[in-house]
Amino acid sequence: MSTVIPVRMPKWGLSMQEGAIVDWWKHEGDTVGEGEDLVDIETSKISNVYESPAAGVLRRVVGQPGETLPVGALIAVLADAGVSDEDVEAFITDFQANFTPEASDEEAEAALALSTVEIGGGRSIRVGRAGAAEGTPVVLIHGYSGDLNNWLFNVEALAAKAPVIAVDMPGHGGSSKDVGDGRLATLAGQVGDALAALGVKQAHLVGHSLGAAVAARLAADKAGVARSLTLICPAYLPGTSLSEDFVSGMVDAQRAKDIKPLLEMLFADPSAVSKDMVEDILKFKRTDGVEEALSAVRDAMIAGDDARALVADLGKLPATLVIASRGDRIVGAPDEGALPTTLRVVWIEKAGHMPHLEQANEVNGLILGAVGA
Repeated sequence: MSTVIPVRMPKWGLSMQEGAIVDWWKHEGDTVGEGEDLVDIETSKISNVYESPAAGVLRRVVGQPGETLPVGALIAVLADAGVSDEDVEAFITDFQANFTPEASDEEAEAALALSTVEIGGGRSIRVGRAGAAEGTPVVLIHGYSGDLNNWLFNVEALAAKAPVIAVDMPGHGGSSKDVGDGRLATLAGQVGDALAALGVKQAHLVGHSLGAAVAARLAADKAGVARSLTLICPAYLPGTSLSEDFVSGMVDAQRAKDIKPLLEMLFADPSAVSKDMVEDILKFKRTDGVEEALSAVRDAMIAGDDARALVADLGKLPATLVIASRGDRIVGAPDEGALPTTLRVVWIEKAGHMPHLEQANEVNGLILGAVGA
């Protein structure tokens, strides 16, 4: 039987309440495949392409370019030729009459419970938790100059299947800014201490960029802690090459006009960078101790000793999923031929250094497959 399929304003991240329609990739009457690029949507945090949730004919475009709509609002209707125009219009009328936007973002904020874990030496690590209380958690470790909010498109999908713990690395976000020598083993040790303080003996470790190297270092140094290991655009693998312009630029930049082009390097489509994204980095940079922390970590990254040590220990890692992009301008692309056979590489198209944001559905599926959820 023919059905009408609503296309609704997606919820990208736990705190998203509304989005703005930028431009439609498809027009009314076009046949759309599931997963095809459908519409560009802008939020306060990021701009991105929304992929069609189903296959069908785009019968009506409800959300017009420039229009801001709440999460869940009807933005389009898919239906095949067997559905009359009258039935499509009746569906839209009924949907609009009965749709109620979310009252507030309190439930969304509560879905990622933030806390601080003391790890000794006057240091603390901020963590965000979501999902079930029991089970092996998925631990998310962001990259250089980021924070746990870098996983805004991933937490909800992952938390539906497993407990999630998103970590602010030492020197980043809400964690202590004391990074010691800034070396990879130091960062990994502090993250490991935080997990131990939380009572986590084993986890599915998922890291991005420098956070991927931290996850790999932790897995190599603490046998058994990684039930699975997923590395997204990882630094330090054979074939990769760190952009010193980016890491030094993030230390030196003091104004929005300096930060914006650096953030644009992260994405295949520079328009993904929003004003709020730039403002968030500026606020972070103005926090006491941040510049010193980023400098120490930057210097350790550029020195190269940590990279050489990690490459030498890749054989200690469990079976590992590497999610990479050939368009990565921050660390480049790993050399598959130089990796141990235990590291499996999956390439993400139409992405730069942030495929977990740029192609979130695909990356979420890969992570869930790796953790067996």
